[in-house]
Amino acid sequence: MLGHRTYLAARDPSKADEIRNFRIDLIHEAETVNESFAMKEGFTISNYAAQAFGVWQDPEQYGEVIWRFVPDAAERAAGFQFHPKQVQEHEEDGSLIVRFHAAGWLEMAWHLYQWGDKVEVIAPEALRKMVEHYRRPDFAAMP
Repeated sequence: MLGHRTYLAARDPSKADEIRNFRIDLIHEAETVNESFAMKEGFTISNYAAQAFGVWQDPEQYGEVIWRFVPDAAERAAGFQFHPKQVQEHEEDGSLIVRFHAAGWLEMAWHLYQWGDKVEVIAPEALRKMVEHYRRPDFAAMP
């Protein structure tokens, strides 16, 4: 999985059933074993990856995310794919609402900072509180 860092998404059947992310740069050695396992029925790496905004998987943070881009930023934001399963809603006032389901509030906050005061977090409340004091009006350009 690619994000700010590269991760290996893998499962250790002897420890747990869930998939875990391992930072590639922290893997110091690997060995090939003559073992295999079957993934859970219906598992796809694309659906797994879509549970996160970036690569961070945190079931406690997973939920609906709603961002509102002000009219001045709406056209620019409409050209972004923030998430593979996002839905965009153009509002009568010219603003743009972007909705998706994911976790990874810290990675979202890092991305949102680039937009300054051109984006407002509607949901989740915890993410809104995380970024509300860092919305700046003095950025000369948008991403």
